[in-house]
Parts: sequence; structure tokens; C-alpha cells
Amino acid sequence: MARPPEFDRAQALVKALHLFWDKGYERTTVRDLTEAMGISAPSLYNSFGGKKELFDEAVAEYTDSPMRVIPPGLQERTARAVFAKILDIAIREYCSSTQPRGCLVISDPVLLDERRLGREAIRKRLQQAHDDGDLPADVGVDALTDYVDVVLRGLSSIARDGADANAMRAAADVALRAWPRAPRRPTRDS
Repeated sequence: MARPPEFDRAQALVKALHLFWDKGYERTTVRDLTEAMGISAPSLYNSFGGKKELFDEAVAEYTDSPMRVIPPGLQERTARAVFAKILDIAIREYCSSTQPRGCLVISDPVLLDERRLGREAIRKRLQQAHDDGDLPADVGVDALTDYVDVVLRGLSSIARDGADANAMRAAADVALRAWPRAPRRPTRDS
């Protein structure tokens, strides 16, 4: 009969997530993981399967958590409100004292597919806004998607470099001022 693990698996997973977030997948060794998680290599392999499987589980933990920046913002009524909400969440999460700074998905080169999923979700929401007349007709949805992506990457980068929430808010406010104005809707008096 197999012995039950002598450690808290959920806590160990969070420690692994934070280590991957800090160092990236490629630079994190099994030894780094076992030291951070407080477990032996055999326990890591028995409980998680290996470094790659542990990383995949840690990324799933991250993408299913409230730390996720993009999905909660997509439900806002206007495209500008979507961008504002995403920025608010990014500032809160990228500067949180309970986890590494910045964004795991943005910071780790191996998470290209996750970044593509986020970009596609933003692009679809902006396309909907464009189709609904919430954005000027001459605004390119792909270019605006790139803009949102660049701003988020920039915020993640300056957060990792130590910027505080006030500096990030100031940068986000500049980005919001550059947002294209929605066309005016005719009123009943027009």
C-alpha cells in the first residue's frame, strides 16, 4: 500500500508556482523545486509526475485563479470599460505582495499558447465592440489588440522591475487617454 504524501500538496503547488513565476520554467531546476516545496525528488515525481507536469499543473492553477487579468474584464459594457477593468486588475495583481510581481504568462517564454489565448479573447471582444459601433469604424481591431497587449506587457515588466502601484496607475491612465473615442450616438433631440 502506498504511503500518503507527508506534505500539503496544495501548498507545495503554490510554492512551485511562485518559483516558476520568479525564475521561469527553463531556469527552474528540480533541485530548486524540491528545496522551495520542502519535499524530496521522489515525492515530487510521485505526486506531480515530474517538472513538466508540475509546471503544467502550476500554470493551470494560475490561469484558473482570481489572479487572471483578462477574463474578468471582458464582461464590461464598452470596449473602453473592458480596457480600464483589465488595467485595474493588472495593477492590483502585478503589484500584489502575496505573489511574485508581474504576470506569469507574460514573463515566461514557454507560455506562448497562453498568451495567444489571452490575445484572442481580447481581439474577439474588441471585434464585438467594433461590430456594435462602440469603436470608430476606422479603428483596426488587430492594431488595438496589439496596443492592449503591449500595455499589459509593459505593466508586467515595470512591476517586475519594482514599480509601485502609483507609477503603474499613472502609465495606465496615459494608455486610457489614448483609447479611441467611440462615435457619438444620436440622441432623440438630434
